[in-house]
Amino acid sequence: MENELKINDDIKKLKLDILKKNLKQNWLLDTDIWNEEFPHDYRFEDTYLQLSFVLRDFNMNELKHLISITNLFDIKNYNHEMSTLINNYIKSCVDYLNHEIDGNTEEYFKKFNKNDNCFSYEKRIKDELKKYNIQYAVFFYGTLRSSEVRTAVLGKDIRENMMDTATLQKYKVFKVKNTHYPLIKYTNNKKDVVEGIIAKNLTYNELMKLDRFEGENYFRQFIKINTIKNIEDAQIYLPKANLISTEPWDYDDWYKNDMNNFFENEFDLNGVK
Repeated sequence: MENELKINDDIKKLKLDILKKNLKQNWLLDTDIWNEEFPHDYRFEDTYLQLSFVLRDFNMNELKHLISITNLFDIKNYNHEMSTLINNYIKSCVDYLNHEIDGNTEEYFKKFNKNDNCFSYEKRIKDELKKYNIQYAVFFYGTLRSSEVRTAVLGKDIRENMMDTATLQKYKVFKVKNTHYPLIKYTNNKKDVVEGIIAKNLTYNELMKLDRFEGENYFRQFIKINTIKNIEDAQIYLPKANLISTEPWDYDDWYKNDMNNFFENEFDLNGVK
């Protein structure tokens, strides 16, 4: 539950950042709808309920990259078309919420066609986002440290120049009960260090393949990892509470003695068993 709450808080912060960077026009918005519940340094904000409404189908990666390509201070990545779409989307959402409160949603959909209502704008933003070669970094601590598993999941291995050795402090890796693969646990002990690999410049399609492989028992979360030269941002697959851990897991021992058992018994591109 704590992880879920943290993720929800992170998503909330990302949405607020998008609104802060994009709500730059002097709109006369209904103050009962876009109220004073949020910090005064934001131009306009929505309530917690309305935050769950806007950009509702976007995951953390998509929200994070919406921020990066609509940030005026990052001229290299700034995209005016995307920023305009977000502005129009937010204005349309405000209009929809006003109509909904008045019980006039039918009037709203008569006023806006299928290409200009807030729901269609959200789809257009997603479609526009897919045009970008957005790249991701993931920290592998378990079976994906092996070239054999990466190749089986992605269709080809990740190039060597896109990977680097890395470590993660305050975590330990354990074997999942009755399986041949691991999970990772937060210990809050600086002496606990997990060795692994950071894979950089992964595409969205590659990330989706990794998501499918990890299945419903793992979720992605942002972390800071240590490489030889830097502290870097990456993502990691954390276990959900239903997984039960047993003894500590050792990659070298797994590679030598259990990898074949893993492929025979648990490997599945649509979700590890």
